[in-house]
Amino acid sequence: MAEIPCPQKPSKMAAECHGEKTEARPFNLMFETTIGPIRSDDNLAYLRPETAQAIFVQFKNVLETSRQKVPFGVAQVGKAFRNEVNPRNFTFRSREFEQMELEFFIKRTKR
Repeated sequence: MAEIPCPQKPSKMAAECHGEKTEARPFNLMFETTIGPIRSDDNLAYLRPETAQAIFVQFKNVLETSRQKVPFGVAQVGKAFRNEVNPRNFTFRSREFEQMELEFFIKRTKR
């Protein structure tokens, strides 16, 4: 952690910064989902967050404005941008991706 620059004062290192610090820990930016009717480790898949979140965030709006009833599907195609930052040199670049996604919504039945 001592080699990482402080976000508030780049001239100092992270160990010299004020504020709460935790040990480094791995995390996943992908959305985990299951493909198929049975949840198991064999059917795990991961969705890119740039694509997956918009349909779910706007679900109510899509449902009301399209006058659809469940079951229905929503598809989207578009560009996604991922920013890459190098904290040492303060370089910044944007990567561009063409992505598409289809989500199909159905009612879940109680068993």
